[in-house]
Amino acid sequence: MINLQELQRWRYYFIDLPLWVWGIKTHKIEKRLFKMFEPEIPSFRDGITILFNYLNIPIEDSEVEGIITKAFWVKVIREGDAFASLLMSKNRLNQYFQIEGIDHLESAVQKNRPIIILTGHFGSFFIPSIAFSHAGFDVYPIARVVDHSPATPPATRFYQKLNYFFSEKRFSARYIYTDFAGKIDRDIISISNKGGIFWVALDFPMRLYPYKHHPVVLFGRNSTLPSGIVQWGIKRNAVFLTAWNCIEEAGKKNFYRLLTIDEPFPEGIDLGAVLQNYANRLEERVTRQPWQWAALPVIKQYEATAEIRND
Repeated sequence: MINLQELQRWRYYFIDLPLWVWGIKTHKIEKRLFKMFEPEIPSFRDGITILFNYLNIPIEDSEVEGIITKAFWVKVIREGDAFASLLMSKNRLNQYFQIEGIDHLESAVQKNRPIIILTGHFGSFFIPSIAFSHAGFDVYPIARVVDHSPATPPATRFYQKLNYFFSEKRFSARYIYTDFAGKIDRDIISISNKGGIFWVALDFPMRLYPYKHHPVVLFGRNSTLPSGIVQWGIKRNAVFLTAWNCIEEAGKKNFYRLLTIDEPFPEGIDLGAVLQNYANRLEERVTRQPWQWAALPVIKQYEATAEIRND
């Protein structure tokens, strides 16, 4: 039997989100959207407090509440992108995206090598390949397969599948899937041999992704980040750079996605330097716009454990 909470989850994903995305922005729908966010507020509040303690920056309660409000809207827009992606045609792309730093990607492509764009669970991290596609670049997002265990509710599972299906229809590449054991679609090899471009969210703490981690300093503390895709990229002489697809407000609860592509990392640096460069850029982004970071509620999990996995 489906309980009330599960029914509310089905309504959230398949009635309220698409209606909001497609312009039915009533106060009643907004209240229901916020009701689904309310259980997450304590963990966001804790995450904000921990972040600013790590950074040794004082923060007022009113500022914390402002960040929580912005985090709510980022979540709504990000999850609504499963449905908004259906509207993202080339002719309408400027309504949804602004792109900065495309010249950094253009110069990387000229090197005729694989390219790994490192990002985080930041802003609208699912769909930037749509913008890249219309800018003339095939960018392959690396995504985890849908979790079919009881830990993921049925409505969430179906939404995630739909998200992948709808968004993939709007870009010229395709998803490269990795499973919960760390295995990845072998097509990544043939794609990289052709100078493929990959979009990789690397900000997993060890508890969420317990494979091949390497030490970094993040938020002034010893931590670790996944290293497998970076090790693989170094072996293939890949070009590394970072990019972020932030959700920005355009007034009156209208939003757009600001896709910012940073300059490539220096040539010839090793695994530790790549990961530390990434950690530094992630920290700078999170410090500037903490409401964009979906991992804020689990920030304590980024503290280093006694054991560092390199297998």
